[in-house]
Amino acid sequence: MMTDESQSFLARLKADLRTAMRERKSVEVTALRELIAAIDNAQAVPVGDRHDSYVFHAFGDSAVEVPRKVLGKDELRRLVEAEIQSRNDAAKTYRSLGRDDKARDLSDGAQTLNRYLDPPDLS
Repeated sequence: MMTDESQSFLARLKADLRTAMRERKSVEVTALRELIAAIDNAQAVPVGDRHDSYVFHAFGDSAVEVPRKVLGKDELRRLVEAEIQSRNDAAKTYRSLGRDDKARDLSDGAQTLNRYLDPPDLS
């Protein structure tokens, strides 16, 4: 079960993603999708050695449902900061290769994610 903070944060991200999609803001859509994916990955429960003895279950079988990891505000903030840093590093690399268009898109995506570091989201 997720905390109220992570639920409300993901709800805001998904609402902003829908808005960006409607407004055809491709750079913002990409940044938000990647942040949502990073949060989903961070909430995944480690499988360990259980994948070695796979048993087929019907779709929706509650026997295979596992609660996701709970992420607090600090963990969510670190994820957002890591995504921003990753984009800034990639933009720097693209600039050094003369690909200013890709660098600009990545920098714009980082700016999009910066707004999720401000209160009340992750303060």
